[in-house]
Amino acid sequence: MLHFALNCPSKAVTRHCITLLFCAGLLLPLGANAQHVYYRYINKDGVKVLDNSIPPEYAQSGYEVLNASGQVVKVVPPAPTEEEVAKNAAEREAREAYARLKQRYSSGEDIEGAKQRRLANINTNIAILKGNISNLKNQIHKIMGQAADFERRNQKVPESVLQSLRDTRAELTVAEELLQIRADEYQEVITKYDEDIAAFVKGEALEKQSDAKTD
Repeated sequence: MLHFALNCPSKAVTRHCITLLFCAGLLLPLGANAQHVYYRYINKDGVKVLDNSIPPEYAQSGYEVLNASGQVVKVVPPAPTEEEVAKNAAEREAREAYARLKQRYSSGEDIEGAKQRRLANINTNIAILKGNISNLKNQIHKIMGQAADFERRNQKVPESVLQSLRDTRAELTVAEELLQIRADEYQEVITKYDEDIAAFVKGEALEKQSDAKTD
């Protein structure tokens, strides 16, 4: 309890002193109570509990903060579940991917167009390589025919013919490897652009949802 020592020489001053004491008596409890808060949460039995502290295991489920007058001054929502955290992370990644794609494309159709142009370019390279491979195979067949002619005449095959055969076969190996690389690239381009289209569509849908919530 607080004690006030005041000197009041007159009735007027006495009334003033009484007023001051009365106001002080009202204000001090309010000041003390204003700093005291209570927590309302639901325990494991589903019962609402009001206490001056909250166990950590219940804090994760959300709670309310009340002042001394019983007014709710803050509502703390439940902590997100693992599924919600994963979903939020996936949506965040989708929005980031969409933002990057929007810098280059205006629609999913734009991405499809870029995909077809890239595939057409690869197809041109594949056609050229296939033509080269066909020519190299014909050259090998011709060189082998020349070597066979020497052997039929019981003559030693000239080193120049053998070297030409080795060189042409090496060129064929390189051309076939390049063809496989282009074929793999063709499939990779399809996969990449299809993923970009899906990401663009998903990001666009998320953006529309956000716009709808703000309207």
